[in-house]
Amino acid sequence: MKPRGVDFFCYTVSDIGKSAEFYENTLGLTLYAWIDPGWVEFVVGDTPTVLALRATRGDYAVNGADRGGTIAIAVDDVQQATDELRARGVSVILEPGEQATCYAAGIADPDGNLILLHSRKDGTAG
Repeated sequence: MKPRGVDFFCYTVSDIGKSAEFYENTLGLTLYAWIDPGWVEFVVGDTPTVLALRATRGDYAVNGADRGGTIAIAVDDVQQATDELRARGVSVILEPGEQATCYAAGIADPDGNLILLHSRKDGTAG
């Protein structure tokens, strides 16, 4: 696996509407995509790096990873990176799949923190 950069970082929030309003209207971040009621993304400055907000409950509470932060590491091929890491004994907690704007899979670090292997459909990274 060869990391290309950090595509996004994520905070879990208790009230996604209130938090989205704060990041957009108070901090001035630009809304990038409101994926569904449990996930919203903002562009950070003039970079392709995105801040995602994740609801504390529902589909985004992956194997107990419903608090804290998440990092999405850009890779060329999510399936290949997942297979390589699984072969090295890394715990895969979210199988590779297609999302609205990307392909992603989730692995766990030794403490169980969620790390996403991520590939944007538009080919950008970082």
